[in-house]
Amino acid sequence: MFTRATNWLRSLILRSVLWDAAGGGNRLARWGAPASGPATYHDNPIQLRARAEDQYRNNPWARKAVNAIRDAAWGASAINPMFANKVTQEAWKRWESSCDAAGRLDWCSLGAMVVQTVIVSGEAFIVLSLDPNAKGHPLRLTVLGPEFLDTSRVDGDTYGIRYDGAREAGYWLFPRHPGLQPMASFESVFVPVENCLRIARDIAPGAQHGQSWLAPVLLPLRELNEYLESALVKAKVAALFAGFVRTPDGSNPMLNSDGVPVLEPGSMTRLRPSEEVEFSNPPDVGISFDPFVRAQLRRIASGLSIPYEILSGDLSAVTFASGRHGLLEYRRTMESIQYGLMVPQFCAPVMRRWLAIAAALEMIPAEEPIRWIAPNLEMLDPRVETLAQIQRVRAGFTSRTEIVAAAGWRVEDIDSEIAADNSRADGLGLVLDSDPRKTTLQGQEQPEQQGGQAA
Repeated sequence: MFTRATNWLRSLILRSVLWDAAGGGNRLARWGAPASGPATYHDNPIQLRARAEDQYRNNPWARKAVNAIRDAAWGASAINPMFANKVTQEAWKRWESSCDAAGRLDWCSLGAMVVQTVIVSGEAFIVLSLDPNAKGHPLRLTVLGPEFLDTSRVDGDTYGIRYDGAREAGYWLFPRHPGLQPMASFESVFVPVENCLRIARDIAPGAQHGQSWLAPVLLPLRELNEYLESALVKAKVAALFAGFVRTPDGSNPMLNSDGVPVLEPGSMTRLRPSEEVEFSNPPDVGISFDPFVRAQLRRIASGLSIPYEILSGDLSAVTFASGRHGLLEYRRTMESIQYGLMVPQFCAPVMRRWLAIAAALEMIPAEEPIRWIAPNLEMLDPRVETLAQIQRVRAGFTSRTEIVAAAGWRVEDIDSEIAADNSRADGLGLVLDSDPRKTTLQGQEQPEQQGGQAA
């Protein structure tokens, strides 16, 4: 009686909750969401990271998704600083090619590696060091994956991270990759936060470790890959057109033993008297194969906030309007990664250290405000985009400097090249349609100039 009353009271409480998703009943009986917070290390288990890295290595859809986000957020031109002083700009440009401590990467390729590591593994560490043998700026950067973090350090630390109040004070890092020699024990070294950056996108306030961005789509990625493999096996079996011989006594006339024969396309064995042959009839993948794959790819693309067309490469159903709408949403996602993650956590801290060292070595006049210019995502019709940029400049909403910098160039360099081209064309007596001083946009000759005004 007591148990029945307890169950009745419990069901009454569950039916009285205000939120349907917080209630009970048969529909939600198997929904056992844990109530743990993001501060525990178990929110970023090693198994999750290993599975995400495995999918990036072997799953073509995962590889395409990660590369698409990396290339759009960082691109081939990277996120670059714009200095008002040309001397500072030239000093940074010289340092870009030698910023990698290993001497293999430049600023562009090193930043791309950071973005890729954060997406796949959840977080990345950047060790800042000084090269005593450097001829120019001595600052060097080293990119490390989360496997370098010694999570066994829990005495006074939180799984490899030491805190000073609410701020991170430093990290316990292995000097070498722990997977190079599994049987050897590497002693981790404490690196203060002044010499190390941790790049991660926290999924909730108080999260102490980053999680792979592939986490919501790992199961769909794997299951879709398995589905495609099973469909391929069905197609291979259907192409065999093999025959199975039945004998009255159950023996196998195709082999000397009673083993299962190897299926080969077009092969048959002469039948004995009173024997029958039965051909294989494997099921076809069916008409639902293509719609199902499309639906799964849309699900994966939504989980990663990228357009379906970019993930799948399927442009059969895209129109100009739908394609542009998807790219505009994709641009906002990339801008949140550029200016909400990479600039504050990676670019700006590196720049602060670079400026301090350069000013101390008197390589630059003085520290100055920095403008970070990220690569812009191209739209479907460059002509329309160019006209829109011209109107924005003419209306005063932006400047030529901003437009040129978004393409990865300095407006001063562009102006110098234009002036050199015009001077060379004038010296040779050339009149080109691309010269607005001589021809209009329609290709007509410009009216003669008198006193600086059009005649």
